[in-house]
Amino acid sequence: MGKTKVILRADGSPTIGMGHFTRTLALAEMLKDDFYLTYATRQPTSYQISEINRICNEVFPLPEDDSHIELFLRHLQGHEIVVLDNYYFTTEYQRKIKDKGCKLVCIDDMHDKHYVADVVINHAEGINESMFSKENYTQLLLGFRHVLLRAPFLQAHTPSLEKKIDLLVGIGGADPKDITAKMVSEILKLDLNLRLAVLVGNAYQGEINRNQYPNVEVFKKLDAKQVAGLMRSCSAGLFPASSIAIEAIAMRLPFLAGYFVDNQKHFYNSLISSDLAKPLDNFQNIDFKSLKSTLAQLMNNLPIYIYKYKDLIDLKSPNRIIETFKKFEYEK
Repeated sequence: MGKTKVILRADGSPTIGMGHFTRTLALAEMLKDDFYLTYATRQPTSYQISEINRICNEVFPLPEDDSHIELFLRHLQGHEIVVLDNYYFTTEYQRKIKDKGCKLVCIDDMHDKHYVADVVINHAEGINESMFSKENYTQLLLGFRHVLLRAPFLQAHTPSLEKKIDLLVGIGGADPKDITAKMVSEILKLDLNLRLAVLVGNAYQGEINRNQYPNVEVFKKLDAKQVAGLMRSCSAGLFPASSIAIEAIAMRLPFLAGYFVDNQKHFYNSLISSDLAKPLDNFQNIDFKSLKSTLAQLMNNLPIYIYKYKDLIDLKSPNRIIETFKKFEYEK
């Protein structure tokens, strides 16, 4: 008997960002030894195809226009486990997939719709069941116990005492509004004599002028292992309330947090209310006059945050995720 097929459906691009794409690949990495994996995505770039092929068994390219919606449904045979990760997958679309006979898993940020899925995953802390509209049978996998991180961030490590970089700025894999460049410019104006590094993704199309900022190191096209290594070499970070913030917690890297899209607000509020990061609020409207003092507060309290992060992520989420998916096999 062959492996059960899991079809992961998410998109990523310089326009919409790479967050959904990256975390569904993290999920795929957890499942790859036990399931046959297909990754369905709209107009994948050569980079995305290579990343998918590294983990999954096949790529199912979809068109950019709206025909992708029905084309994906027609592709389903009814025996698959389908994973959806995007905001435009409505309750009605979920029902159509369930009507095919498929098991359905939805990855959630916004909890802004009714779920008929078998499982909903939201790996941000501070989320609870009362926030969801769902069917009685829908199982919720919430918080860091079910975190979707790439393998290098789910390995035990000891924080390094040797830090080559004071502050790592990482706004996102795509950063279509190029918040990165503005942030770097404003931080350098603070004249704090920081050793500064910038992490950008493969889809980043902005520009950090190396002639203007010769002392700023820019890191691009790093794989997960290299990002984990980079974080290990930094004293602190500046990140949005997204997967990179959870990666920082896993690496025990203290950070300043903000947001620039609505789906990051709830996790941001949770991070700040739990004092797991220093607040910067909306990245597009930062009060740069207060940035200097906020950054100083973080740098003066690094050991406190390193200690706080110690047991927040127990590295066992892959086991919990795999167990949940295997239950679908028993039900077939």
